Amino acid sequence: MPAPPGAAATLAWDPVADRVDGYRVYWGTVSHQYDSRADVGASTSHTVTNLQPGATYFFAVTAYNAGGESPFSPEVSAAIP
Repeated sequence: MPAPPGAAATLAWDPVADRVDGYRVYWGTVSHQYDSRADVGASTSHTVTNLQPGATYFFAVTAYNAGGESPFSPEVSAAIP
């Protein structure tokens, strides 16, 4: 029998005022230690899927352009039911 699909969390953020080529969403189960990321392009929201039920996840976003990548946004967390 296949394992049930993991849970999901949707994040949304305000666009950066400066010139931005895209955003990256980072997440993991330890605060400020992100072991996964997704490049979401110019989108200002992203749904992270296949999260483990019963775990708490921590998320942060960066913006990037040809000049480099910004520091992490303030971290948010979600306890996955």
